[in-house]
Amino acid sequence: MVKKAHIIINLLPEASKASTSQIEEKIRNEAKIPLCKNIEEVSIEDVEASYIELKNHGVSSNVAQNLVDLYTE
Repeated sequence: MVKKAHIIINLLPEASKASTSQIEEKIRNEAKIPLCKNIEEVSIEDVEASYIELKNHGVSSNVAQNLVDLYTE
């Protein structure tokens, strides 16, 4: 049976200074993941954008921040 793994990581603060394409390239070239044949997809998400989107949908500031914190822990 073929299996896939989905990994969600929190980036270091210095990643905020790099472009999305730089981050993706660095992950693809430098990631060392046991049992990994190849990295199929890398996507970068701006957490601040998630917070703003929640606020735009009428979610209160506190709830939006709690959701973002929970998602990024």
